[in-house]
Amino acid sequence: MMMSRVRAVCSILVVLSMLAAVLAACSGKDAAKREKNQSEQPPSTIATNGVQQSGASEGKKPEEYSGTITLWGWDHNYYKTTFAEFQKKYPHIKLEVTNVAARDYLQKLQTTLVSGGELPDLLVGEMDWRGRAFQLDIWENLEAPPYNFDRSLIFGYLPALNSKPNGEIVTIEQSVSPAGLAYRRDLAKEYFGTDDPDELEAMFPTWDAMIEQGKNVRQKSGGSVFMFASTGELYNLFVGQNESALLKNGELDVTGRVKDALLSIIRMRDAGIVDKLQLWSPQWNASIANGRHIFYAAANWSPQSNIKPNDPADSGRWGLMMPPGGPFSWGGTAFGINKESKNKELAWTFIKWLLLTKEGAEISKKFNYIIPLKSVYEDDGFVSAADPYFGGQDVGRFWMERAVPNLKLPTITEYDSLLTASAKVALNVLNADPETTLEDVLPKILEEVRAKMPDLKVK
Repeated sequence: MMMSRVRAVCSILVVLSMLAAVLAACSGKDAAKREKNQSEQPPSTIATNGVQQSGASEGKKPEEYSGTITLWGWDHNYYKTTFAEFQKKYPHIKLEVTNVAARDYLQKLQTTLVSGGELPDLLVGEMDWRGRAFQLDIWENLEAPPYNFDRSLIFGYLPALNSKPNGEIVTIEQSVSPAGLAYRRDLAKEYFGTDDPDELEAMFPTWDAMIEQGKNVRQKSGGSVFMFASTGELYNLFVGQNESALLKNGELDVTGRVKDALLSIIRMRDAGIVDKLQLWSPQWNASIANGRHIFYAAANWSPQSNIKPNDPADSGRWGLMMPPGGPFSWGGTAFGINKESKNKELAWTFIKWLLLTKEGAEISKKFNYIIPLKSVYEDDGFVSAADPYFGGQDVGRFWMERAVPNLKLPTITEYDSLLTASAKVALNVLNADPETTLEDVLPKILEEVRAKMPDLKVK
């Protein structure tokens, strides 16, 4: 009897073991099947933290996207134009813009965070204060799921401009911002005998040559014509050509960033070839059309933002050339996503379409903006952009073939904007008092920066 019971129990155990094995096998097959099916589905069907995976526009029809994206910003014509084109493909996504001036943006971010208010879905970072904005814990990591942004798609120098200190890319550049010199063709021909950009570059291989020619211009014009209108734009140019990093081994190398720029400005001031107009002032804007200043530091956004609005006559009297020392980067704004946004998918859909597709590139081109996506510029026809306003010069090739490949930039830091504010005070002093020297202004800049950052060594 006992042996019969033992045999019965053993039989049951064997059956149960076999059943468990069968169920495990089936479960494994089902899991494999689910994994296979999931991998075959479009990435848009896999959600993470309420946001769909990168590539959502491929697995989801554009008309199926719906909602409103909020944005604080200042470039309303750009927003209106680009979003109108975006809505032709995504008709049910709307954009709600709150006007915030660039100079007030960072302060508004900080105030809103302190008060517990709601930030917009789309965040922007302007180059002057972007480093400080990146210190705020408000940005989505665009390289992480569900966005999976691939940094190899963009120009190699851009990740340093779009990353937090920990290396995470949190913004995509609205426009690559290469810069050179814009010049008045009529004045160049009058005083230099040519308005051809190649010939002018050969004439000005160094800043010493620029100074000597500037002295001749002042003499020929009876002191009425200057080479440049403002020390402010020259500061941006010279600092932009300087690859020296501000933050080095935990120290702020202010001298390394600004000394050479200030010395060059003082030399040009003492030679009498630069006017005393304040950059961005009404007087500076008016100078663009008045025919008393030959050269202006100009980024790719300058024609649309500054030159054409202030000199609207379609005369073809402007040109572009490289300055001595080569191109530099000036300004720039980038788009990111608020990590607390409830509309991350919609925000990323807009950013991708605008800045990482050929469609977006075509729209940006109307603004002379250069999106960061390298592949669109492999099309020779797309690169070319002859502009009658610039005497028929191919400004597209100027920026993409001569400027962008030669840009080299230091990593941005949270301290850049603090230094810029102190340097502006120094420039005002240099303008007001022709006897002011480097020894007068550099110690004051160092003193101001030390007062702002007492915990850091400043040299």
